Amino acid sequence: MASRIIGTLLGVCAVGALVGALVFGLRPQAQEADAPDADEVSPAELDLYIAVYSSMQGDHDLTLDQVLAQKAVPLEQFRNIERRVQRQDRLVRKVRDALTAQAKERAVQVVPTSAKPPDATVAAPAVTPAP
Repeated sequence: MASRIIGTLLGVCAVGALVGALVFGLRPQAQEADAPDADEVSPAELDLYIAVYSSMQGDHDLTLDQVLAQKAVPLEQFRNIERRVQRQDRLVRKVRDALTAQAKERAVQVVPTSAKPPDATVAAPAVTPAP
């Protein structure tokens, strides 16, 4: 009976030690230190991100794949940049502001300064009196 109690006690201790090792030994401390660096978006990456969407904004017929092919950027790399940008509200606002400013510039270039509608006088059909 004593050996059975000792065996059970050793089993519980072994399970406790294993759980403790898993909980404390496998904590991602090194990854936590690297996480801020992994989320950083370089100025060049941000410029690329804005340029891609700016191209698509300027020509609505372009697809993301076409723009990325022109810029020789793999889709997975762009999506990685996009995920990191979307995690930071400050960068999302910066992108939104840049794209809004470009859209306004394009709108000013398209609309003539004198926004006078074209002459829309339509000649009335000639009416002949009925006999």
